[in-house]
Amino acid sequence: MREIEFRGKSKLTGKWIYGNLIVRKTKRTVETLEGELYDYKYSIQHLNKKGKYTTVEVIEDTIGQLVGIGEYGKIYEGMKLYDEYSEDYCSIYYDEDDYAFRVQYNNVSERVESLDGFRIVEEGE
Repeated sequence: MREIEFRGKSKLTGKWIYGNLIVRKTKRTVETLEGELYDYKYSIQHLNKKGKYTTVEVIEDTIGQLVGIGEYGKIYEGMKLYDEYSEDYCSIYYDEDDYAFRVQYNNVSERVESLDGFRIVEEGE
């Protein structure tokens, strides 16, 4: 079975948190012609050192889903990678139109078929 996992940076500590993504919709007091506006709070639920589940609020722009496990470890959306086969740097993201993960090189985007040969250069935002 495929592992579904997310990560995000804690709003409190700035450290990466790994686990289940929780999105909470909170109502704003502002009303527009189209209706009410909502805010969203993003949290990651994970097991703490004591073996209990805890929830940590994370920074929205840092959230990424686990793409898979390559030769060099777990790869998440938003990571900066080095492709050993093309000898070029790239980043990985999810394309909602294609329903697939893609890597973005300078001006070229390719669908991810395998994670072999990708080394993690930066953890991302």
